Amino acid sequence: MNKTLKTASIVTAGVVFSSMSALAIEGGAKWYNLSAGLRGFYDDNIFTGNNKVDLDGDGKADRRKFDSLGFEFTPGVRFSVPLEQTTLSAGYTYGIRYFADRPGTSYDQFHLADVQANHRFSDNYRVTVADRFADAQEPAQALGSPGAPSSQLLRAEGNNINNVASVDFTAQLTPLWSSVLGYRNSYFDYNAAQFEGLNRLENLPSLGVRYQWTPTTVVSGNYQFGDINYSKYDARDSQAHYAFLGLDQSITARLTASVRVGGQMINWVNSDLAGRSSASNPYADASLTYAYAEASNAQLGVRHGRNATDVIAALDQQSTMVYASVNHQITGDLRGSLTGQFQNASFVGGSSSLVDGLSETLASVGVTLNYRINAYLSAETSYFFDRLSSDLILRDFTRNRVFVGFRAVY
Repeated sequence: MNKTLKTASIVTAGVVFSSMSALAIEGGAKWYNLSAGLRGFYDDNIFTGNNKVDLDGDGKADRRKFDSLGFEFTPGVRFSVPLEQTTLSAGYTYGIRYFADRPGTSYDQFHLADVQANHRFSDNYRVTVADRFADAQEPAQALGSPGAPSSQLLRAEGNNINNVASVDFTAQLTPLWSSVLGYRNSYFDYNAAQFEGLNRLENLPSLGVRYQWTPTTVVSGNYQFGDINYSKYDARDSQAHYAFLGLDQSITARLTASVRVGGQMINWVNSDLAGRSSASNPYADASLTYAYAEASNAQLGVRHGRNATDVIAALDQQSTMVYASVNHQITGDLRGSLTGQFQNASFVGGSSSLVDGLSETLASVGVTLNYRINAYLSAETSYFFDRLSSDLILRDFTRNRVFVGFRAVY
């Protein structure tokens, strides 16, 4: 299945690339951007391990925390072609990360690709089709997105695949009423045996209705149905219903708020294996965004809901996440960003599960400075800190990473 998935993604990207080439030649405009990053780094915990456990019984804690210097090279390309009623875009990034002092393989590779087509049938009807593919070792590369709980917190060795395909049809029914009919398909395949419990296929059809209550206020109602099938652990297979109300408010010209509040109900379809048939919980997703200066903004958000977990003995997790970010234009050429998140997760298990009710917390902070040398070249330095504290043995870790390098764009 992995080979089929990779081949399909490559073929899709190839078709879009060919179409864009022909269109760009006809139009004469630049239809692509090339980029490349080269940076050195220091990682003090490259396997997200801890030193608290004596696995070999010699009376001493095993060394599971390794550090290393290294460098990373990330060339990429992005295409974009606007047509009369359609916009096509695609991108691909290849990354190789070399470790000067790491047990086992001295390098990692990752591939990130995306394709998107937006078509406007008329002023009232439009459709967006998109696909995102990742083949990577780090959870943030394959799974991460702002404000989303982490399904897998530890590093996963090998080629770990995540493919997300989506289609959204938007209809402007009246000047005040609109609706969105959507569908999302997510595929996860972990090469590492310890994370096989996360290998799954998710299907999520959805329907949303929006009403322009005032020029600055939009209210909405949303329903989603989730069908999740795991490739190996059938006890986790489930069907879920999500219903929530939404409010989007422009408080001022610079300050906006978004709130989604509702509930989730989940049924484990193989309840005889799961030892639990159903569960329900509140759902909330709220954020504030403040554009406080030119090219500068800040965001604060909180989210509560269910998500998958790599702990095999659990069915899933309930997670509450608080996240924040600041992007600040310090000078005309110097830009800084600060991001942070705190996630508290509680494991949900069957009637005989030993992990039911146990919890863990994840705290992450990142800071980046980017200095524009000229129109094509910039220098960048970043620092990231991660700390996981868990009721489960072997999971606790802290990690510090520092990156310094250059990025070129043409």
